[in-house]
Amino acid sequence: MKVLFVAGDVKRIGGIEKYNKDFVYALSQAGATISLVQRREGGFMAKASFLCRFLFTFVQHRPDIIFCGHLNFSPVCIILKSIWGTPYTLALYGIEVIKVNGLLKRQGVLGAQLIITISEYTKDLILRQFPEKKDQIFMLPSAVDGSIFHIKEKSQSLIEKFNIAGRPVILSLARLATSEHKGQDRVLRSFPRVLKRIPDAVYLIVGSGHDDRVNTLLHESSVLDGSVIVAGPISDSERVDYYNLADVFVLPSKFEGFGIVFIESLACGVPVVASDGYGCREGLLNGEIGLLVNPDDTKMIADTIVEVLEKRASERFCDREYLRRRTLEVYGMAAWNERVKMLLDLLCQSEPVKARMAA
Repeated sequence: MKVLFVAGDVKRIGGIEKYNKDFVYALSQAGATISLVQRREGGFMAKASFLCRFLFTFVQHRPDIIFCGHLNFSPVCIILKSIWGTPYTLALYGIEVIKVNGLLKRQGVLGAQLIITISEYTKDLILRQFPEKKDQIFMLPSAVDGSIFHIKEKSQSLIEKFNIAGRPVILSLARLATSEHKGQDRVLRSFPRVLKRIPDAVYLIVGSGHDDRVNTLLHESSVLDGSVIVAGPISDSERVDYYNLADVFVLPSKFEGFGIVFIESLACGVPVVASDGYGCREGLLNGEIGLLVNPDDTKMIADTIVEVLEKRASERFCDREYLRRRTLEVYGMAAWNERVKMLLDLLCQSEPVKARMAA
């Protein structure tokens, strides 16, 4: 099967980018021939370049099917389908489908042969707006590579870099964006309460971008001085060391479809505190492998962090080997690759794809 896969920049750090990167690899391992077109960061010229490369690659390779990695690219897919009859799948994640606006984007959802999504939470968002797609949804939760994300000793070079020897580390690793709701600002609001119980704790914020709420809190609260480190962006290869530097990973995000960072942290044996709702609860197996909190309750966030750091949480959350083992049982690459192969077989048996492959 010839596949044209259109996605954002898969080299960027982010759950969607990681998902699409894994997806491309698994499809190729399952026997598909992949042409990948990526939307690089930038303004008008970057958009124009992406569109030109998308159309050129389509004409050059005439794929049997298009895998559309984001709702924003679906209008081009529906146009190509209308003109050339090429079927496409569409991956949807969470926040972008809370409300799908715009005629072309709505048509992009309706025109997809199959909707691929990561959680029941996202599936529910889709079906509230597009009930006619009920029988055209394929569940494909995110995965984690246990050979990359594993338990190891804390990095001495990072300890020295941040001057945090002997200090308990609370970590958030996610994009910073004022328009999003990842929750670093809510952790900051809860942190003075943490410091009352554990004065030497340090909150390490890792990720690219800018969040006005975070900057305002850091500027206005002298209590946080010396206890919060904003590390900025890191490379993919550094992620495992940052996870293992942490004593607890905290991200009380809202509107999260799943949260790849949760299972990466757990694969490193680091306990996770996340929102009790959205796709977070589901991703953490309804609290089996993660501690769930109300994302708007700063007292609850603080008390749960303290509970973990003081080893008063349930025994399983203090057992690094258990957290890793259970996470990989559910979200390991073997299960993911098998699920992608099942998807490819399903598509190969469908009439639109069979017709394209026979042409």
